Amino acid sequence: MSDAESSSSNESSSSDGSGESGDPRSPAEAATSRADGPAAAVLPTRGLRIARAVLAPVLVLGAVGVHFALNVPDEKVVMPKKDTSKPKRGGRRSKARAAERTPEQMDAAWERWKDERYDSETIKGKWGRRMQSTVNKAVVVARKEAFKGAPEDPRVVVSGTQCRTVRCSFILRSPYEHEPALVVEALKRQTYGGEPLWRMVKSTPTGPPNKHSPKKDHYLRVTIGVSLDMIDTRDIEFVGGKEKPQPLKLAPPPKTPAAEN
Repeated sequence: MSDAESSSSNESSSSDGSGESGDPRSPAEAATSRADGPAAAVLPTRGLRIARAVLAPVLVLGAVGVHFALNVPDEKVVMPKKDTSKPKRGGRRSKARAAERTPEQMDAAWERWKDERYDSETIKGKWGRRMQSTVNKAVVVARKEAFKGAPEDPRVVVSGTQCRTVRCSFILRSPYEHEPALVVEALKRQTYGGEPLWRMVKSTPTGPPNKHSPKKDHYLRVTIGVSLDMIDTRDIEFVGGKEKPQPLKLAPPPKTPAAEN
């Protein structure tokens, strides 16, 4: 074969090889491109997932911020308080205190009940509860007066106080028999506005009022008649007293003039 034919054959072979590959790059570059193809496709997918995960809470926070900026007012809204009070019922009695009874009315009540048994006397609820507290305070004042100057505190206890219409009853208890009697005597000496405080004061020995009461103590059942509808115990005074009267100091006799010589 001549040199011209050999050169033409080589050119034809080279031209055929280029036509089969169709890739202008070198074989090494083509191999590298085919090896990196799948990994290069995975990386963009992972990046997109990460971007979505990061952007989701950011977008939510942004939406909440926009909502508050557009819908929440700048000033504080004060909601009106609900009226929880119960509706008033018609025809309900007033809580006003009952009118004070006049001395004439108290006298009439006394005349009505003074000769009746105490248990049969009707009960005035509001007056009875108010006078019960007054009587207990009056007993405390009487006890203080009865044992004024005593070296030891008295052991007298008042219990079971009950007031009806114009009379009250209670029990005095003490380990010592003489102490309740001294309190009764002090009650008899109580005055109010210069007049005797009680219409009458009666006492009767009695037993323990219930099973829990000390069996060895001494008891007096005291019943008193109330003269006034309302009493301020701070104005209670006492007539007389336990102190012995002081002897009168007699003035010295006048001097007689000396007889003239």
